[in-house]
Amino acid sequence: MVAPQTLKSGSSCPMTTIMQAVMSLLLSGWKFILERVGKIDLFDETKSDQRKSSPWYMLGGIYYLAWVLVMTSGLILVAFYIPTTAQAFDSINAIMANVPFGSIIRGFHKYGADCMIIAATLRIYRMWFAGEYKNKGELTFILALVLLLVAMYSGLTGYLLIWNQRAFWATKVFATFPTYLDITPGRWHWPWETVAGRDLTWFLPNIIGATTKIIGNLTHQGVTTSQILMGGASIGQATMTRFFSLHFGISLILLVISELYFYQNRMKRINLSRWAVFGVIAMLLITSIIFPTESGSRANPEVTPLPILSDWYFLALYQMLKYMDPYWATIWTVGIPVITIGLTFLDFGKETNIWRRPMFFCMALMGFIQFVIFSLLIIANQANLDRDPPYWYGSMVFFITIGQFWHWALYKQLLPMAIWVGFNLVISIWYLLHWHVISADWLLLWFSAQGQVDWNATNLYWNLLWLAYAFLQAAVAGVLILPQLPRYIKNPKLAVSELMAG
Repeated sequence: MVAPQTLKSGSSCPMTTIMQAVMSLLLSGWKFILERVGKIDLFDETKSDQRKSSPWYMLGGIYYLAWVLVMTSGLILVAFYIPTTAQAFDSINAIMANVPFGSIIRGFHKYGADCMIIAATLRIYRMWFAGEYKNKGELTFILALVLLLVAMYSGLTGYLLIWNQRAFWATKVFATFPTYLDITPGRWHWPWETVAGRDLTWFLPNIIGATTKIIGNLTHQGVTTSQILMGGASIGQATMTRFFSLHFGISLILLVISELYFYQNRMKRINLSRWAVFGVIAMLLITSIIFPTESGSRANPEVTPLPILSDWYFLALYQMLKYMDPYWATIWTVGIPVITIGLTFLDFGKETNIWRRPMFFCMALMGFIQFVIFSLLIIANQANLDRDPPYWYGSMVFFITIGQFWHWALYKQLLPMAIWVGFNLVISIWYLLHWHVISADWLLLWFSAQGQVDWNATNLYWNLLWLAYAFLQAAVAGVLILPQLPRYIKNPKLAVSELMAG
């Protein structure tokens, strides 16, 4: 019988090593979370010193004050409001006409909610520009974004409670969008399948499409989500009940959690001076008197208004959704806040001055400009699916390019420039081959007809322009990078170390 071999001193079995690595990773993750939990700043309650020198640090306190005013006015309105499809619209008008100061109370509720959204949006921009998500502030930034989403969703659920024409149809668009998650895009298929013997799909969209298709086949998550929201297949009394409960319950529960947070940490709830509190209340009061909230016309499921308009903070999103396949529009709706959070983890280095973080400045500016333009376009009922999408994508490429070359001028870093230029070149070539050569012979037909075609070639023209732009960008980047290349050849790790240093 052969005696078992003993382990050498200092050695360990593979399973033990793996367990130790897993435990170390878990402990590091837990430490990472605890460090950021300890620096949470929900409503700028720790920014007393900064508030004295800059009014931008009053935004968190303004959000919380507006939230309290919205909840207070909402509790008064609940005493007179009747949440039924038959009586909701009339009860709103009765509050305005018969309840003492009813118009002002409703104004406080409506304009207070708008104040919350404006304050939350400006606060996110402030945190973005000032780099407050750095130095273990990522969780505070995420919570600030969540507070904005909560305010927007609360406004969306409250919008239907008026039961007027605009609210009904805007809610119908919102509540039916999840159903598209169960319907994969028209050109999507599994990688091993072919469409007309020649179609291909992109790698990332294919992965996303496969994931939602598998989950959809198992759970029907789109239809299920929509029916939970609407309480059935269409908007009716069940929808009204659900939205009324969500509108009231979400804000109340989160406000209680916030109070527990303040109580536990012994912090001042509203980090504002008396004059600032008075100014916010006076502003809402004056606005409510000068611009009393309107009820519009009673909801009519038989008549579709054109265009279908939501409240102001969703207008840009509604316009963007016109430019996409409904499936991808739904994915983008969820993806925008996720991408925003993800970008904060890519802002390496300790630099917080926005003028020395040009990529992040350009992306923030791009988001603001697109929000304004899209909002104006949907109000004007302008959307041309053949013409407008390239403007949108083109502006994104243009803004990122400005930020990238600006970044090079400041830091002369190889890696960001090489990644962006290479990505732009590869994607523009792939887009041309995928859509205009492999999937269809648009490029060859256009050449053979010498441009005289009877189909809309706008997308092809923009793709060719994008390709020329990508080559020009690569040529300029090459001229800039070549003199610096010997440094990176001597020290291959230099590119990564420069990037991490910011």
